[in-house]
Amino acid sequence: MVPTEAVPPQHIGPRLISLSQDNIDEAMELSTEAAWNQTADDWQLFLSHGAVFGIVEDGVLSASAAIMPYGIEVAWISMVLTRKSRRGCGFGTRLLRHCLSEIDAQNRTAVLDATPAGEVIYRKLGFEGYDTFTRWAGTGGGKLCCAAVAPDLAPAILTANQAFGADRTELLSNFARRRSDLCRYEPDTTLCAFGRDGRLATQIGPIASASSLSDGSEIAALVTDLIDSIAGPVFMDVADHCTQLVARLETLGFEKQRPFLRMKRGPWLPPENGSTIAAIAGPEFG
Repeated sequence: MVPTEAVPPQHIGPRLISLSQDNIDEAMELSTEAAWNQTADDWQLFLSHGAVFGIVEDGVLSASAAIMPYGIEVAWISMVLTRKSRRGCGFGTRLLRHCLSEIDAQNRTAVLDATPAGEVIYRKLGFEGYDTFTRWAGTGGGKLCCAAVAPDLAPAILTANQAFGADRTELLSNFARRRSDLCRYEPDTTLCAFGRDGRLATQIGPIASASSLSDGSEIAALVTDLIDSIAGPVFMDVADHCTQLVARLETLGFEKQRPFLRMKRGPWLPPENGSTIAAIAGPEFG
């Protein structure tokens, strides 16, 4: 018998695909490698309410990008991730362009929160900035609370939706189910708050009001109460105009991490009645 040489396995890829529940473990590998805060529940939310795309090579997920629809006008872009070993291959840009094509076909405005490095890329794709936020990191007080009172969810969601300028009921309801103790609504001030568990830290936000945030002391008091009730690390992405809240966080030992620029591409306009957002839900959700 004539000896034969082993045939090397055929290289397959890269292919752009739509991700499913079967890809959550690999998606978690991407966000964990990047030291991001997402949990499997967050990826599940993207997959169940939005759309997640990926680049697959030889059966391995190398990159991702997600779209989350808000109402009928807005589509949030996030989770643009590439494995460290595959960076520089253009996968992120390819996925971004695919997301924008999908969003344009739905006549939606694309919105995202950009880091300084990402801002350069997004401006080249037609995005423009309109608001600024900063991540603050600290530690919760870990104080035991009495039995949680069921939050007044409907007005809290309505207030948060009006402040953002689009319907995010699915997102906020998900947060409230996961951490009902962090969902608050104060009828006297119309302040609302939400939060969720993260892989690295509990994320507080969004926090918003039905009217202009003129009394920073009320926001600071609400946030202090929330932080006191949390055990372990805490993240907050705070609107830069909320100077009293920033001052309170500094007194609580929180430290500034990195800035975000909110950017949009399309005709949708955010609310014009003055900023009513004190903290966002994180750059992955807006």
